[in-house]
Formats: sequence, C-alpha cells, structure tokens
Amino acid sequence: MKTAPVLAALLALLLVTPLTQAQGSAQPAVQAIASYSKAQLEQFANAYRSIVILSREYAPKLKAAADIQEAEAINQEAQGKMVSAIQSAGLSREEYQQIATSLQSDPALVERINEILQQKSAQD
Repeated sequence: MKTAPVLAALLALLLVTPLTQAQGSAQPAVQAIASYSKAQLEQFANAYRSIVILSREYAPKLKAAADIQEAEAINQEAQGKMVSAIQSAGLSREEYQQIATSLQSDPALVERINEILQQKSAQD
C-alpha cells in the first residue's frame, strides 16, 4: 500500500498553517516573526524534536498498514501524540503552526531554531 501521501498529510497537518490563516497580509506575519521569545523558540524546538521522533516511529507503521482503514487509525493515533507533544512543550497547535510557517520565509529564524536544536543535542 502506498502510505507516503498519508504520511505527508500527517506532517502537513501539523507543520503548515491552514490556508485561511495563510491568506492574511504579509505585514502581520513579519511582526509575528519578530515577536517570538527565546522561550517560545525553545518550546518549538522541543515540540519539533518530539514530532521528529514520533514521525520516525510511525512512518514504518504507516508503511506496514494492511489497508487504508488501518493507515487512517495509525495516522489519527500519531496526530494525537504529536498534538500532545506540542502541548507538552508549552505551545498550542496554532502557535506551533505559526512558528513553523514563519520558518519558511525567515532564514534568520531557521538559524535560531537550528542553534537551539544543536544545543539540545549537545546536552543529550
């Protein structure tokens, strides 16, 4: 069974802002980027790390799913755990999505997140 589209949809759900939010003007988005605190970025990095771990855990399960119903059940379970990981990190799903979307257009923000992730990897 081809589960790559299901996996892509899973990741897209958590990493991309809904279309209705993305249609806003660019000016508020620039202001939002500048307003992320170090604590918010650390929370995002923690959530991101958890989501990457969950993605690695669930990718083989999705690939091994016998049918679309099983894949959907696995997908729902993974989504629930990913949302929980975001909330456990101290962010709402919307806040996580906003930062993730900002990363697409702000290389400096990407660099800041990468630095936080590297620091956390060095501590582990």
